[in-house]
Amino acid sequence: MTPGRFDRYVRTSKATAAAVALLIVALRVVDEFAVTPDNTPVWAAALFKLVPIVVLCTAFIVFGAVFRPLQQPPPSALRIRAGTFVVPGSPILMGRLAMGWALVGTVFLDSDRSLSPTTRMGVNAGAALVIAGAAWPLLRGPRIVFTPSGLNIRAGGRRRLAWDDLVRVPITPLPLTVRGPRLALSIRRPDRPEPGWLLIPLDLLAVEPVFLGTVVEHYVEHPDRRRAIGTPEEYARLTGTG
Repeated sequence: MTPGRFDRYVRTSKATAAAVALLIVALRVVDEFAVTPDNTPVWAAALFKLVPIVVLCTAFIVFGAVFRPLQQPPPSALRIRAGTFVVPGSPILMGRLAMGWALVGTVFLDSDRSLSPTTRMGVNAGAALVIAGAAWPLLRGPRIVFTPSGLNIRAGGRRRLAWDDLVRVPITPLPLTVRGPRLALSIRRPDRPEPGWLLIPLDLLAVEPVFLGTVVEHYVEHPDRRRAIGTPEEYARLTGTG
């Protein structure tokens, strides 16, 4: 997969997730504010409540099938951003999270006429804010940023690590029980002689695990190469696109 094709996949996945999220919200708004016992048969009202859930489940399945190539993209998926290298978040996971978030947010919509207009407006304004939060995964999802000074990690939590915080060779092996879709970084601990482990969930990221581990290890073992991070020449060397 070329970088251009990967970018098109990512843009399409975000646009698709946003469209599905908007459709789900629209269906829930109609159900909450337009469907009443006076104008809708019971079976139709029940159908209106089920449709958004069916749409979400279908979108989850189709999303995983159509955008499967994004799960472990080639090295060229690494991005150059303002003098850094960026490992992007998984478009599949972020798309699903945005769609699910949108549906959950609509649970707070309230058309109860027994409430005062001011209270009802406040409740629905709060629901709108929760629904708007569904855009966050698509705009500010997880990532790992390589800089000349270290790693900025936003995956399973936030952490900044200087390159000197990383241990070149682990002293003790990682227990087999935690091996899986995670990047295991061995880091120095100021209060202890032995290093600790930082586990980064790779299912949150659009990256090939072996490639990511190799790049981290490379910069830990070769301090002289760190200043080249974020340059087109270093990108071409790492990804083999030169």
